[in-house]
Amino acid sequence: MSVELKIFIACAVIQCLYYLLVFARLNFVRPFSGLPEFLPPASVIICAKNEAENLAQYLKVVLIQQYKQYEVIVVNDQSTDNTLDVLVEYYKRNKNFKIVNIDAKEAKPYAGKKYALMKGIEAATFDTIVVTDADCRPATTHWLAKVVGAYVNETKIVLAHSPFEKQPGLLNKFIRYENFITAIQYFGFAKLGLPYMGVGRNLSYKKDLFQSFKGFDKTKNLPTGDDDLFVNAVATGSNTELCIDKDAFVFTKPETSFSNWLNKKRRHLRSGFQYKIHHIFLLFLFSFSSFLFYAVFVFLLVKMTMLKFVLAIFFGTLLLKFISTFTVYKKLGSADLRFLSPVLDVFYTLYLLIIFFLILLKPKNSWT
Repeated sequence: MSVELKIFIACAVIQCLYYLLVFARLNFVRPFSGLPEFLPPASVIICAKNEAENLAQYLKVVLIQQYKQYEVIVVNDQSTDNTLDVLVEYYKRNKNFKIVNIDAKEAKPYAGKKYALMKGIEAATFDTIVVTDADCRPATTHWLAKVVGAYVNETKIVLAHSPFEKQPGLLNKFIRYENFITAIQYFGFAKLGLPYMGVGRNLSYKKDLFQSFKGFDKTKNLPTGDDDLFVNAVATGSNTELCIDKDAFVFTKPETSFSNWLNKKRRHLRSGFQYKIHHIFLLFLFSFSSFLFYAVFVFLLVKMTMLKFVLAIFFGTLLLKFISTFTVYKKLGSADLRFLSPVLDVFYTLYLLIIFFLILLKPKNSWT
């Protein structure tokens, strides 16, 4: 047996193990059938920089949540458009609404979005913090109740899902597929007891946890990581819960330009280098084995090496990946991508190669 064939088989085995032992666990995650009788008061925090249009469109859904006691805090982070005017209009009509304004002349000691988020958390009245973005739309008016309702016993962090809106075109399908793969990774590892990240579009944690960790002090110079690096540092198998409930989804409009989307991914994925070493290893092994699986497969096809055996392993691996995540696609709002997944997975492998080189470039010290 050639070295190439051994590598191919090893990559197939590794991929199958990830899907069977990690991602397939999400098949057994069920939404809560009801909500606790008592839900603690909560503070929803949104950071906004030149987001007048999005706030006018989406903030109203956040403000009409069916929740007994909560406040909404929007931090205006030195906007140069009419964001503040839009916020003032909301403030006039909503008693549970707060504005935190960061003046254009104010020096920010933290890079990216971190300073704005810290100011919002400082202004929060309640211990339960729920963060989302100005360009995000909660799926229902039960979003907040579902997310906070996931807290049980010693829970300090709740990871919720934020899919991209479905739109026509291959780019939209690929962006949503990449988001799905990212989701099954961080949800799957959290279910395994190894939480490593969260997404700031739909994330909750306790204020006392944030303060005890001294916020973003350890990553103050990094332009990203206000969500994933914080979760990576403080999340454990015992203090983290998942909220995979369609009522708790927060939808986001995807980029319509591949280059813009790629630049955003490059900026955010750079923070992965700061993860705990075992998280880096597990994520790298998954991505690298996925890339080698396809690359060596093409090489073996060209050489015509044990063709029937190679094809059997290849399609067998694809079938296992398809079956093990069949219901997970529906659970995460991506059912339409199921039968396209084998093709999208090839594009995903090429994307991994491109993004690897792009993340080596130094990003801008900005969060927009």
